[in-house]
Amino acid sequence: MSSCLASISPSLALGMQLFIFLGGFFSLAEANSFLGKYEPHGTQALSAASENALLAELEVALGSGHRHATERRLKRIEQRLSPMFSAMTKNENGKLAASAAGYVLHRAFVQRHGWFIRALEPAGGSFAAWNTSSPTSVLEERLPKHVQSLFEDRLGTHGLGVKELATLAASLEHLVHSEALGRLKVSYLALNFTQDDALSGEEAIQALEMYMSSFIAGSLQKPSSFATSTQVARNVNANILEIYPTWPATQQFLREVYKSVAPKRDYLYFNEMENVIAEIGERYGRFQDIECREMKDLLVASEDPSVGGAGRVRIADFYNKALNEGHWQFTESVDYLRQLGALDESDAANPRVIIPNYISGPSNCLASSAYYSVCCLDECESILGRIEETVSAPEATPSTILQLVASIPSATMPSDRSLSPWLHHRLEEVAKHHGGRVPLHGRLFAQWLHFAYPRECQFPHVSGTIDPQRPEDWQVNTNTSVGAHKKDMKRIVAAAPALNPRVPGSEFGAAEESGMWSMHEELVVWSSPAETQVPQGFGYVRGIVMLAAAVSLSVALARNLQPVVGKGKASLDNKYYV
Repeated sequence: MSSCLASISPSLALGMQLFIFLGGFFSLAEANSFLGKYEPHGTQALSAASENALLAELEVALGSGHRHATERRLKRIEQRLSPMFSAMTKNENGKLAASAAGYVLHRAFVQRHGWFIRALEPAGGSFAAWNTSSPTSVLEERLPKHVQSLFEDRLGTHGLGVKELATLAASLEHLVHSEALGRLKVSYLALNFTQDDALSGEEAIQALEMYMSSFIAGSLQKPSSFATSTQVARNVNANILEIYPTWPATQQFLREVYKSVAPKRDYLYFNEMENVIAEIGERYGRFQDIECREMKDLLVASEDPSVGGAGRVRIADFYNKALNEGHWQFTESVDYLRQLGALDESDAANPRVIIPNYISGPSNCLASSAYYSVCCLDECESILGRIEETVSAPEATPSTILQLVASIPSATMPSDRSLSPWLHHRLEEVAKHHGGRVPLHGRLFAQWLHFAYPRECQFPHVSGTIDPQRPEDWQVNTNTSVGAHKKDMKRIVAAAPALNPRVPGSEFGAAEESGMWSMHEELVVWSSPAETQVPQGFGYVRGIVMLAAAVSLSVALARNLQPVVGKGKASLDNKYYV
């Protein structure tokens, strides 16, 4: 897949107003319980008057069109967020602190669209990163001091409820749609259409293809003039098949969406084309994921048959697919795979590519927006979501988890299976580490899920051990190509050790015990064991902590609205070059 960065976005100042105003309406609640133990009695829900006030402020900041679009999205998004919200650790107000709110929003966009929102991605892909934040110096660099103070004052110490989260997510979706609308306008200009034109069916398809080629290539940098951007759009569209070999399938996708949104229409006006691109945005993540699943199937077919090989492909077999089987995708260098976190080197003589880490890595994303990249859908999300929906709490007993996981199927694991003694032992070990229960939103449980679903759930590396980067960033930062040299690939294939197939039933054995498993915990919402037993008189201190956490969310959201400035083109392999 190709990967570049695009930037046609609403102004940073206007977008920041959205989040400034959001901060002013977080309702107060009695600080009568501690993390994970709060039972809300209506405090999670905004009153109708408060919700209307929030939307009214959004209307002042961003216009009536934004409010109407946000209202249309709210119910649907709130329903999607509710199970995650219910399962997350709450603060004393029954709401989510900064780390939990960012984590839930990140997962919500990944689940729904395959959107990886840039500012919500944890540094290094680690759980610990959800708890880290820069101080307000980031805001000082981008906003006047009085706006920074207003943001901090309004955000306060109360956290985010499910309605605030839904409003925030709906508003971001609308800003993304506004960005897409700007791309559509450029596409019209590139084809010498005006927004007053009524397009025939074939003209509409031409406009959609112009729009989509720019969306995929991500090559529309913030232009100095429409003339510049329209010429870029024409150039990308003329060369899209060379840039993106699966373009014909995308053309078919566009026609199918067009027919479903505007059936039996002889012509379309601009506002009707706007509806078509909105539907494209809704569906594209799952359409693009078809290619991801095909890559996964190719890798699973070459899975290492030795002990500990589930969900892993020997690096020699990975390169062999590119050299001798015509699968041009699998060419990333060992160094790049290592930084992605997609390389299992627990056996130095037999390095292996970790299938879910590779599939979900940034090398397989389409950098198509100033706000986000379209990446492969995370198959583990549906598994964790099932667990959250059933447990509806931030932690569970090992017996509950074992019973649930044994009944939850995946693409490669059946339902009603028997989990290995090794998995039982490891989960009990995690529970013992936490006093008898297993936190659902931490590194240890994610690690356990990886071994329970080795082809669907990523292995979570310890914070600071990997540095996932998009191909274009890697090349700029290291001055090296993400692709391996053919001679190096041939050398690795020739030096591959002999296969050592495992004995049936030994899938989870000594290799995992002495290999990648570690008892290093990182939680999305961190609290010391003693914290849950602190008397209520300490609520003031916790309030100060929550203020710092709230500011950290403001920093993350500020980053989210920073337009991405495209980097210069560099010489990359066809997989990455645009």
